[in-house]
Amino acid sequence: MGSRNINDLDPMILFLYHEFSRRMGEVKLSYAVTSTSRSVIEQMALYVQGRLSLSDVNIFRNVARLPLIAISGNVKVTWTLNSKHVTNMFDDDLNNNKARAFDIAIIGKQGQAVWDIKVSVNDNEIPDYDEAGEIGESVGLKWGGRFSQPDRPHFEI
Repeated sequence: MGSRNINDLDPMILFLYHEFSRRMGEVKLSYAVTSTSRSVIEQMALYVQGRLSLSDVNIFRNVARLPLIAISGNVKVTWTLNSKHVTNMFDDDLNNNKARAFDIAIIGKQGQAVWDIKVSVNDNEIPDYDEAGEIGESVGLKWGGRFSQPDRPHFEI
């Protein structure tokens, strides 16, 4: 299963992550890192979700050692096979053994992950994922909320 460990991040994004985390604390936005690095096989299993039948998706997920999903979970969760989360320590590129992306989940007042992109847990009327995106961009990260297929929890270099 993919990593949530920030130490699996490339040193450059790890540096930016620490500044991002500090600024998120300043505006009282709690979050959890939900993904840092993942294998090519895991990325493929995520990519086929919402594109293949549930039985085929679960074959991919089983090979990737990901939990099987129900029909309600068979929705698109990624738009690319060329993700900055993917690491490959067995090729000639010495720069891709650490992830160059991380994903977050905003944490609500009850301590649960909140996926509603309009939520304002810190009660300042700015949607928290947009506020996190502005913070990420201000420290030098690329924010997935600006992608052609917006991915508000995603940050990369």
